[in-house]
Amino acid sequence: MARPTVAVLVAGFIVVVLPLTAVAQERYPTRPIKMVVALGAGSATDALARIVAEFLRQELGTDVVVENKAGAGGVVGGDYVAKSKPDGYTLGALHSSVVTTSPALSPNYPFDPLKDLESLGSTGVNPIALVVNAASPWKTLEAFLEHGQKGKVTCGIIGVGSHSPFNLELLKSGSGAQIAIVPYKEGTGPAIAALLGAHIDCSSLVWPAVAGHVRGGKFSALAVTSRLKDAPDLPTFAKKGFPQLNLEVFLGFYGPAGLPKEVVAKLLPALEKAIKNPENADRLEKTGFSVAYEGPKEVHERIRREIGIAREVAKKSGITQD
Repeated sequence: MARPTVAVLVAGFIVVVLPLTAVAQERYPTRPIKMVVALGAGSATDALARIVAEFLRQELGTDVVVENKAGAGGVVGGDYVAKSKPDGYTLGALHSSVVTTSPALSPNYPFDPLKDLESLGSTGVNPIALVVNAASPWKTLEAFLEHGQKGKVTCGIIGVGSHSPFNLELLKSGSGAQIAIVPYKEGTGPAIAALLGAHIDCSSLVWPAVAGHVRGGKFSALAVTSRLKDAPDLPTFAKKGFPQLNLEVFLGFYGPAGLPKEVVAKLLPALEKAIKNPENADRLEKTGFSVAYEGPKEVHERIRREIGIAREVAKKSGITQD
């Protein structure tokens, strides 16, 4: 009997091994997935990530463990994800400043959001509102800006790395108003307290942070970066003639660059389903986000565009990282 040739043996090996490889690839995930949140427990990003992780556990058939890696405004967590092994078992839930405004301000940023991260989708945006003390004389954006054109007004924000200073610089250049930006590194609480005490003239914060005070009659909202479902009559900056004021907080999901195609093929539909699920969408809306799923290409383009805007604004205005 003739012995099988080497070619025949190799062909047989390929026939046996390739199906096994395909099966192994299709089985992702085979162990728990770590979802890194770049802020501390209790933050809006943390709450959103846990809603999505809960759904992914059922959809992917494995545990999804949320791990908080706070530090440097989210840079620590973002860098951890970017430098993780690209096998689909380490994902990141990162707020927008980690991938847009912060890298735009830092020449020595530890990772490149466009090259070192793989965008997987986002939940939508958290609009930013410009509010004043209800006891102030300004009831419209026009009246506020007119006053700012005659004399300097002060506006509180949560930090230079946030989206607010860039929007305010765009408002200044577009209106001619003299707006002095006052950063509160400790967060929204001190900024809100300062406005309640009339120590500053306005504040630029995410809508969920000020919505209660607006409804309670303590703050007046002059404009917002995009239309709000729970306050449809509140004008947008675009409607007021400032369409360039459109930088908003968004939560994106990412993996390290170079994820295997078979892993991405499992993750993308699962994440989209998690965000679009009616029950999840309702829970996300209650955290203040305007839910509107964006896929990988849209998220990547949003990051590219916003980094470009932030860099240009920073160069013209002299904004530096606080």
